[in-house]
Amino acid sequence: MKKFLCFVMLAVMTVSFAGIALAGHNNERFVRDEAARRNMTLIPLEEAQRIAREKIGNDNVRFKDADLDDEDDYYRKPADFRPVWSLEAVSGANEYDIDIDAVTGEVLKFKLDD
Repeated sequence: MKKFLCFVMLAVMTVSFAGIALAGHNNERFVRDEAARRNMTLIPLEEAQRIAREKIGNDNVRFKDADLDDEDDYYRKPADFRPVWSLEAVSGANEYDIDIDAVTGEVLKFKLDD
């Protein structure tokens, strides 16, 4: 019985983590679909990374994470839809959180993490 319960718990955890991973992917799909519906042309990830390197002032930058999000995810005002590349970058001992408008290339947030 204990083995069965352990198996069930492991299965539930696996499905939960898979759902979390897919949620991020589905959000990017939503942003791409909504941008296309609104006739917005998105800059590619490589362009956003180039802009981030330029803002950091160093070509020796490693990107830990990059997501295409809707800036208003937290407020969810569909009329204010704004696609944003959210990047986590490392340069030397410094880590940065950078948000770049995925249409204009404007740097919206540039934060050096402590």
